[in-house]
Amino acid sequence: MIDITDYLVSRRLSVEKAAAKSGLSRERFEEVARGSKASLKEVRLIANALNLPVSSLLDRRGLEPVQLLFRQTLAQRSPDVSSQADIVSAQIRDVLPIAEDLDADLNWLDVFSGLSATLQNAEAFAQLFRRSFAYIDELEPLPDLPVILNRLGVVLLYSRDPSIEGVSAIVNGHAFIVLAARRFQPRALFTIAHELGHIVGHHDKRANGYASVDKAVGDFNQVDRDEERFADAFAAALLLPRFGVLSALRDVRTELQIAHAPLGALEIAWVAHFFNVSFEVAARRFESLELLPDRGARALYQKIVDDHGNPEKYAALVNVPPRPNLKVETSPAIIQAAVAQIREGRISLGRAADTLNVPVSTLVVSNSGIDA
Repeated sequence: MIDITDYLVSRRLSVEKAAAKSGLSRERFEEVARGSKASLKEVRLIANALNLPVSSLLDRRGLEPVQLLFRQTLAQRSPDVSSQADIVSAQIRDVLPIAEDLDADLNWLDVFSGLSATLQNAEAFAQLFRRSFAYIDELEPLPDLPVILNRLGVVLLYSRDPSIEGVSAIVNGHAFIVLAARRFQPRALFTIAHELGHIVGHHDKRANGYASVDKAVGDFNQVDRDEERFADAFAAALLLPRFGVLSALRDVRTELQIAHAPLGALEIAWVAHFFNVSFEVAARRFESLELLPDRGARALYQKIVDDHGNPEKYAALVNVPPRPNLKVETSPAIIQAAVAQIREGRISLGRAADTLNVPVSTLVVSNSGIDA
C-alpha cells in the first residue's frame, strides 16, 4: 500500500487540494491518509484524485515481495523516489500474474558473463548486445530495440506515474522496463536503452532480483552514481555506435561540403535524426568521443534553445531530413498474454487494461473476439 502522506509530499501536493479533488472533507482525507479504515468508495475517490490505481491504496498487511525488493534496492535514494518506487512496484505486482504466462528465460544475459558494469566496459556491453541480439553492424541505427526486447522476453510497459522517466526490474525471473509516456519517441528509445543498461549490468544478480527507478534519463544534469553513468554510456554506445557515428559524420560533412570547420549543430542534428536520438543525446555522444570540448554539448544545446526554441525547430529550419517514423508500444507479448486470459475468463477486459495501463481498444484490436 502506498503511503498517501509520503506521496503528497513527493508531489508537493497539499492535503487541501487533494481532499477537494477527491470530494472528501479535509478531516476525512487526513484520517484515511493516517491509516484509518476506509470504504472502497473512499479509496476509489482518493485514487482518482491522485491518479493512482485503486490496488495501490488497498491495505495488504505489510510490505509485499515486489515492494520490498524496490525498497531494499532503493534504500539509499530520496523519499520522493521511494514514493515513486511504491507506485511502480504495485504496477509490476499487478502485471506479474499476466507475465507468469510468458516464458521466463533470462539465459540470454549469460552472454555478458565475466563483464563488470563499469564505465570503461560500457562500449563492450553495447557492442556485445548489438552483435548477439540485434544482428547489425555499427553503421546502422537501432529503431527496432523494443522489438528485440520483446523477442528476448523483456516486458515493456508505460508507467502509471508520469513523474517517473524510467524503471527497470527483474522480478520472479521476468525482466521489466517501465517508461513515462512521452510524445517525443526518440527520448523514449534512449530511456529504453538506458534501462536495458541496468538489466545487462545486473546480469549476475538476476537470481535475487533487482530494481532501479530513474527520475531523469539522458539530460545534462550531473550524474553522481556509477550505475547511472554506466547505463547512460551503454545507451549512447548502443544507439550511437562509435564507428557508425564517425562514419555518419564523415558522410554528412561530405554532403554538406563542410571541410575543416569545427563540429557544429548542423552535423549533430543530422546524426541525431539518422540514429533516432535527441539532439542532446547526440551532442553528449560527440563530447564523449572528444569531438566537442568538455561541456561543449550543453553549451551548444543551450544556444539552440535560446535561438530557436528547441533542436527540432532548428532541424526543420536548416532542412535536416525528417526523422524516420518511430513507435514505442507496450510489449506485444504481454498484450497477447492478457488477451488470452481475458478469453479464458481469468481477468476482465477493464482490469487487464488498467493493469497494463493501455486503452481498452488496444486489447480489443489485438483480438477481435473480445467485445469492448
